[in-house]
Amino acid sequence: MSKVLRIAVVVVVGAWMLWTLVPHVECVWSACPSIGLTLNYDGVVAGVDDGSPAAKASIQPGDRVAFPIPRDLYREPPPPATTFGLARNGVTRTVTLVPQPQRFELDERLRLLALSASYLLFLVVGSAVLLLRPSAMTWMFYLFCVVRRFGDLGLYLPGPSDWYWANYFVLLTTGGAGCPLVAMFALRFPHDRMDGWRKPVNAVAAALAVALPVTWFSLFWRLIGLGLPVGNAVERLAFFTSILYLGAAAIFLVTLARSHGDERQRIRWILVFPITIVMRAIAIDLPHALPEWYSGLLTALGALVPLTVAYAIVRQRVFDIEFAISRAVIYGVITSIVAGTFLLLDWLISAQFSQSRLTLTAEIVVALALGSWLNMLHKNVDRFVDGTFFRQRHRSEKRLSRAAAAVLRAETHDAVDRFLVHEPVEALGLISAALFHRDGEEPCFVREQAVGWSDGDVSELTGDDPLVLHLLAGGEPVRLADVAWSSDRLPPVKHAVLATPVMLRDELVTIVLYGPHRSGADIDPDEVRSLVRLTQSAGASYDHIDARTLREELATLLQQCEMKDRELAALRTKTGSIDAKTTEGLVPGAS
Repeated sequence: MSKVLRIAVVVVVGAWMLWTLVPHVECVWSACPSIGLTLNYDGVVAGVDDGSPAAKASIQPGDRVAFPIPRDLYREPPPPATTFGLARNGVTRTVTLVPQPQRFELDERLRLLALSASYLLFLVVGSAVLLLRPSAMTWMFYLFCVVRRFGDLGLYLPGPSDWYWANYFVLLTTGGAGCPLVAMFALRFPHDRMDGWRKPVNAVAAALAVALPVTWFSLFWRLIGLGLPVGNAVERLAFFTSILYLGAAAIFLVTLARSHGDERQRIRWILVFPITIVMRAIAIDLPHALPEWYSGLLTALGALVPLTVAYAIVRQRVFDIEFAISRAVIYGVITSIVAGTFLLLDWLISAQFSQSRLTLTAEIVVALALGSWLNMLHKNVDRFVDGTFFRQRHRSEKRLSRAAAAVLRAETHDAVDRFLVHEPVEALGLISAALFHRDGEEPCFVREQAVGWSDGDVSELTGDDPLVLHLLAGGEPVRLADVAWSSDRLPPVKHAVLATPVMLRDELVTIVLYGPHRSGADIDPDEVRSLVRLTQSAGASYDHIDARTLREELATLLQQCEMKDRELAALRTKTGSIDAKTTEGLVPGAS
């Protein structure tokens, strides 16, 4: 499918889902018409709301609607009036219900908001994943995100009856494919590949993705179109669906168990998906035996599913969740301080000088002061949050800061090299580091020190290597995932995620490659800044060592020159004495 068509599908489907969801969400803050009657799929009254038209008509749980069951009893919102027969204890009477505006209770409004927000999160993230990483796997996930709408929220759609039931059956039917779509996604996760037993299982899931919607359509056509009970058939089909959900959860667990290394760290959060699937299967089979908090917990965990899937599929490297939390806390504290300052100022000045213009002037002055103070505020809050709540991160940054100061006192290149390789590995808990020095005047870099590298790994980087060219062009750290490698070669450094240059008078003299954390997490921006300070100090130290070496060589040469001058002077003196004696012997009349 072309990119334009894919975007068109996402936009049209998203607009349709949002358009049919808005009327339901409006019931959170406004009264919506209701008859206050809940029926099961056999036409038996399952619930009656207090004070509703159904309660005023003396309808009680356990009463049975006479066949054929009017389809309007399953419609939301109901029509202006619904007339039907109601049987109790063998006696049938005619009941007419006229809907009345009714406001949801607080817990119902919160539940509707939570379910709506969860579905919107699924829809937005599923659409984004499909557009960013189009593949069969992401199509399966996107379709699952779309079709789960009916199972969570049903359909509340004012308007003509035929239009309502058309949308009802489309959403109901496509929702029946949700479980097979999860299984087909799980079979392809995380690399959009299938081999071995996954191929025949996928064929079965694809067949079920067609069979289950047809089955759900036929059952509800019997209920809605013919008014006949379908309770037993729905229970059996729901039980079968829950079994399929458990099978999809098992596929995720097998994938996670067979992963290793960096891949396991990247996809481990997908464990939320099978947990949610299992909880959903339990909710399908035991809806009345579960505590009230169960549905809230299921909704909360369900909201995490699209985020974990996007994290595993879209991210090219493992993200450090601790860094994200620390940044969120820091910016939350800063925002609270700024907002609290303005609120306090506004309250104090407005209370004392409500009739003057001093309030606006004072707020402008405070805004300017906060603007100039914001950078210092950020540093102080950063230091406080990391030192208080993220002590390991704080200790690591302090250690690298001390290393950056200590390396300036190094007396040899070898000592500087050890600082560049060993200190980050120990301070940040990295799995590897390797240092490549420029080989004389040649445009190549030779590996001289390494931790976590084997003898068979790359030992030389040539001057035309894309990584070297990126470092030469920018003079700043480069993430290896961002390097555009040529198509005829693989990245030459399998251990590394970050390359940092060491510059000496605008000349690239050393390249240090760092691997990820032992947890698999990538090196975060704060850690990159600490490494930059270390490499900058290392460059200054190299320069100092080279300058000292040159001074020592110059002093040695000067000493040698002085020695040569003295030797030359001595030779000249000796030569002059010999010449004088020779001249005296040649004078006539000399004895």
